[in-house]
Order: sequence, then C-alpha cells, then structure tokens
Amino acid sequence: MRIIVLIAAAAALLASCASFKAGVKESDPLVVCEHINNGDAETLTSISVLPFVFDGEILESDTQIRTLWTGLADAGYKSSGAEVTEFRKASPADASLFSDSWEIKTYFKNLLVEDDMLVLLKTTTGGLIMVLRPEKGPGSQILAFKEGAE
Repeated sequence: MRIIVLIAAAAALLASCASFKAGVKESDPLVVCEHINNGDAETLTSISVLPFVFDGEILESDTQIRTLWTGLADAGYKSSGAEVTEFRKASPADASLFSDSWEIKTYFKNLLVEDDMLVLLKTTTGGLIMVLRPEKGPGSQILAFKEGAE
C-alpha cells in the first residue's frame, strides 16, 4: 500500500512539472532589451501579454502590439546600456508609474498576479519601466512597458 501511495505522489509531482513556472529572473528584462536592440518585433509581439500597457495606454489586440514593436524597430529605437536598478514584485500602486488614469489603475488592480515583477532600468538614453510575468518554461512575458524612468 505504501508503495502505491509513493508512486501516486511521484506521478503527481512529475505531472506538475509540465506546468511549472520559474519566476522572472533579473536577467529577463535584459533579454527584452536585447530583442528591442535587435529590432526583433516578432519575438517582442509574441511575448507581450494582452491587454498590454504601453506608456499610459492599454493595447487590446495583437495588431496594436505588433504595430508598436514594429514601429519602434523601424524608428531605430534602442535600449542600449540597460542596467537593472530595481527589481521587485509588482503591485497595484505601481499603476502610477504608467498613468494616474482610472483605466491603468484598474488594469493593475485586476490583472496583476502574484509572480509579476516590476523592473526599473537605466539606459544610455534615460530609463525604462517594465512589468514582467514568468512564462511556462524559460523567459518572461511583458505586461507593461514605458520609457522615461530614471
């Protein structure tokens, strides 16, 4: 009987590994910056979460997100010399870093999950703010992005 219980416990543990999410790593925002610097709009689009916060606006479609990342790439936007200056759990109060609008406050209040991380970065041209969420498997997804943090 004990062997059956141990086998069942081991099977449950192994089954849970398929949905295991590692947390956001401090190097993940630098990977996002690398995609930006390489003009990799397709990858950035694929790792952006819907709805997506850009600056103080909420983007609600893949087309809007693709247009955002493609436009930034076409304009030659770079996040060179990125260095993480703050890395912590995101909270509803962080909405004010993006906008004081009701929509952004509601987004942060209702759509953040426990593992979401707020990241502030210093770059050669100023700074960035990102909210990242762990993906199943390696890497992170982008929930929110804003230039201008220092």
